[in-house]
Amino acid sequence: MPSTPFHAAFADLPRESLAGGVLERTAVRTDDALVTFNWIQPGHPEVPPHEHPYDQLSFVFSGTLELELDGAPYRVRAGELLYIPAGVPHTGRVVGEEIVLNVDVFAPVRDDYLALASHQPD
Repeated sequence: MPSTPFHAAFADLPRESLAGGVLERTAVRTDDALVTFNWIQPGHPEVPPHEHPYDQLSFVFSGTLELELDGAPYRVRAGELLYIPAGVPHTGRVVGEEIVLNVDVFAPVRDDYLALASHQPD
């Protein structure tokens, strides 16, 4: 659990690159949540349907994501958000030719994503 204040430009944080570079991401953590910053290129393969035991609050700051929750489609554009409750099956894809900047807040903390925040002091 971090106990040190942390100030940074999220665009300057170290990023993990996945899927041949079409997804780059980084994260910061708090006591009770993990926040990921995702830069998703057009042409990123559709995320396979999945679910997890974390609430997910997904914000889109640029581009458009089409998210499907338990069979219901949602088009989430820049300036919009979508709450994905824990345990709800979901998938997503980039719509259009603009890079998507998406910020996800996961609560409680996703242990499997903690390495993304390893740059953050304790």
